[in-house]
Amino acid sequence: MFKSLLYKEWIKLRIYWLLLFIVNLAFCGFLCLRLRHVFRINEAMAVWSNWIFKGYLFYRICEYVPLLLGVVLGCLQFFPETLSKRLRLVLHLPLGESRAASIHLVAGLLMLSTVYLPGLALIAVSSSFYFPPDFQANLLLTYTPWLLGGLAAYLLTAFTVLEPTWRLRVVYLLFSAALLRLFFLEDFYNSYLRIMLSLTICTSLLFVFPLLSTYRFGKGYGS
Repeated sequence: MFKSLLYKEWIKLRIYWLLLFIVNLAFCGFLCLRLRHVFRINEAMAVWSNWIFKGYLFYRICEYVPLLLGVVLGCLQFFPETLSKRLRLVLHLPLGESRAASIHLVAGLLMLSTVYLPGLALIAVSSSFYFPPDFQANLLLTYTPWLLGGLAAYLLTAFTVLEPTWRLRVVYLLFSAALLRLFFLEDFYNSYLRIMLSLTICTSLLFVFPLLSTYRFGKGYGS
């Protein structure tokens, strides 16, 4: 049953996943070309000094890309299910509501991760030709909160979309916007270094939120 539900989600979302994958990879490729252009028109020492002394975030332009991709995938995965009430069919399976919803969320998180990671790998490989190894570590530590923000955005989107009443959807939307802002406050490299573990745990705990909305949806609240 577990593999069947995962496969169902893959069949439903594979075209959307491919489009998101291509968009993210193309955008990361553009950033790599942009970095190459910067080093062609400037001396390496001048670029490095901006990184070391001014904390210039060379990839700041892609800060909200993971967030946007998470929101889009969450809407594409769950909004059609709630609009036509098809989700209720899944919730009546012998697995139970929580396990069925968890499988859907795991499928979405896996697909979203496979969208993110190749783009990050492309940026890391490209920057290794221009920056010392220390930059690679800084890049990862700077990029990680943005990726966690994207995963959190996906879970909070599912939390909001699965809620059966519009009144609470508005409340959840405002709550989600305030919470997601915490992932995008850095203005210097490694700003989140001391709270990275706490941020990761916080993101993991958000997995419970869509399960609450699924329970309310399954019980017919707002219908």
